[in-house]
Amino acid sequence: MSDLVLLTCVFSGLIFGIWLSYRLFMRGDTNPERIASRLPPDFKPDWKWSKGDTCVAHESAPRRLALVDYPKGVVVPVADVVSIEPRDESVLGLVHRWLVVTVAGEPAPYNIWFQFNASKRDEVLARMKSFAK
Repeated sequence: MSDLVLLTCVFSGLIFGIWLSYRLFMRGDTNPERIASRLPPDFKPDWKWSKGDTCVAHESAPRRLALVDYPKGVVVPVADVVSIEPRDESVLGLVHRWLVVTVAGEPAPYNIWFQFNASKRDEVLARMKSFAK
C-alpha cells in the first residue's frame, strides 16, 4: 500500500512539475500566440484554419487573406495570391500534407500544414479557390 502511495505522489509531482514549467517558460510561445503575433489587431476573420504554427484566414468585407507560416506572416488582398498548390511530403512512411501559397511580392511561398489529413487539406483548398472568384 505504501508503494502505491509513493508512486502516486511521485507521478503527481512529475505532472505538476511539467504543468508548472509549461506555464512559466512557454508564456508567449504557444502556437496560438505565435499566430496572433503575426496578425494585425484589426483583422477579424470570417473563416480560419490553423494547425501548429501555420494559419490561413479570410476576411470577406475587405477581401483580405491572412497567411502565417511562423515566423513569416502577411495579410494581403485575395487578388495578390498567385497560386495555391497541394504538396505531400513523406517522412519515414508518414505523409505530411501541405498547401503551398505563393503571394505576389513575397520572396518565399507560405506553407500551411495539415498534418496527415488529405481530406481537410482538399476542403481548405477548395474554399481558398472560391475566395478568388
